[in-house]
Amino acid sequence: MSVFRGIYRFWVSLMTVAVVVQIAFAGYGAFTAAHKASKSTLNDHAFSHGFNAHAALGTLLVPAALLLFLISIGTLDKRRILQSLGVFALFIAQLLLGWTGASAPYILGALHPINAVIILGFLGSIAYREWKGERATRVEPAAPPPA
Repeated sequence: MSVFRGIYRFWVSLMTVAVVVQIAFAGYGAFTAAHKASKSTLNDHAFSHGFNAHAALGTLLVPAALLLFLISIGTLDKRRILQSLGVFALFIAQLLLGWTGASAPYILGALHPINAVIILGFLGSIAYREWKGERATRVEPAAPPPA
């Protein structure tokens, strides 16, 4: 079980970094589209070209979240299992918001970046607690003061 906890700690940290990269890819796509629009008419191909990396990584993060959930089951820790299930649910919602954001009412498109911030905060807090908990278990208690 401690092996799964170590894998879990590593994987949740890697996913947190991947979400930061994912947000950077979204910014790249937005500013690439703005740059292309300032030079000429922006067609669908030119618009989506800047978002290819964002779409690819976003699609890969969903199975990564499922893997986090499966790893959490190996830890046999209810808190980790429930947290990773929440992460997986947020990623499913993120994928659906990304797919439907442009064609559905535009409020759904606005929820996509808001959900990304929620995912980043949730993953970051989990990763922080995982690493903080590891340090706390390694630090030996101080000797009691002499009487």
